[in-house]
Amino acid sequence: MRNAQGSTLGLVLSGGGARGVFQVGVYEELLNDPRFAGRPMALSGTSAGAINAALIAAGKTPREMMDFWNVIADNPPAVASNRFFRTAVRTLARLTLRESFACMRPGRRWQALLQRARNHVPPRPGSMLALAVEFLLSTRFELISQFLEGIEEPFLADTAPLRRLLVETFRGDHVVSVGAHLAISTVDAHTGRVVRFATRETPLTLPPDYTIVDAITIDMVLASASIPLLFPPVTIGSHLLWDGGLLVNTPLAPVVALGADEIVTVLVTEPPDPTARRFANFGRAVERTVDSFLENAYNVDRKLLLERNRLSRLEDRHHYRDVTLYEPVRPARECFNSGSYLYFERSTIAAAYEAGRRAAHAWLAAGPRIDDLDDAHAGAAA
Repeated sequence: MRNAQGSTLGLVLSGGGARGVFQVGVYEELLNDPRFAGRPMALSGTSAGAINAALIAAGKTPREMMDFWNVIADNPPAVASNRFFRTAVRTLARLTLRESFACMRPGRRWQALLQRARNHVPPRPGSMLALAVEFLLSTRFELISQFLEGIEEPFLADTAPLRRLLVETFRGDHVVSVGAHLAISTVDAHTGRVVRFATRETPLTLPPDYTIVDAITIDMVLASASIPLLFPPVTIGSHLLWDGGLLVNTPLAPVVALGADEIVTVLVTEPPDPTARRFANFGRAVERTVDSFLENAYNVDRKLLLERNRLSRLEDRHHYRDVTLYEPVRPARECFNSGSYLYFERSTIAAAYEAGRRAAHAWLAAGPRIDDLDDAHAGAAA
């Protein structure tokens, strides 16, 4: 995508599960703005953002992108693993039977249980469950390890149906790009290193940081969206890969390497709350925990890029060039709830799409503002 001044623009799409539909609404608003009209020339994405980036690279319109996500809402393309639950039930039954017999014998287990029970006197609603969990975590944690080791499937759900949907959507095993350069980020399940695939060779897309390919494959997209433990990792070459959001949820570096001069980043996490309010419930605490992991990944990349800009302003500009980073487009505070990362349902994703349009409209009307690493300025913008 080229702006009015003709500089190359990168579009970076973060991971976020079902919240990724928010990015479709943002993309539609960008297409309607003369400053960002046209298709992105450099795209980078992770997880749901990788799927959206691939759809955009293939020339899909926002309506076609919504059609894809609505198919997922109507028929989620992941099937719970029978082997996972079969071996889980078998292991739980075996451990329960073994421990039932063990409890009939006096010993240190009973002493530890009675010692823990003193913390729950007098008993209140929930005390028995709290005591059982406390005893298990503090005294018999090895049972949790034995239970997990007894489950013979390392993932909860199979994504073969999702792969078939992607092949059908892209009409083959490859993403045929329509004038856009694309980079997909994944993580090697064994080494923990980031593995990036890119469709353009430049002085910055060098191995081992990048693997240059003629076209991004469906398996690369699927690997980037394979949430650990929930979905199976994907084998590509010598790598066993899964969700890039583990380490690089908002990969800025690839669009710089692909030649972007300006970067629009689309996050699915809400802006920070300037107050010190207590969380209203456990669900809200879970949501903010996940958001914090994703925010940290973005802030690391953001600071690296902006420090890189400082280097570009030195006399030797041979290796670096100044790249404009806009403040991210993101949803309003409390736009989503704790279950929204994995809740694919038509009305929910439709709401996410509309939230994306509203956020992008406000972002465009506000400037958009350039991120200069001034925390006070960023806080005021939020």
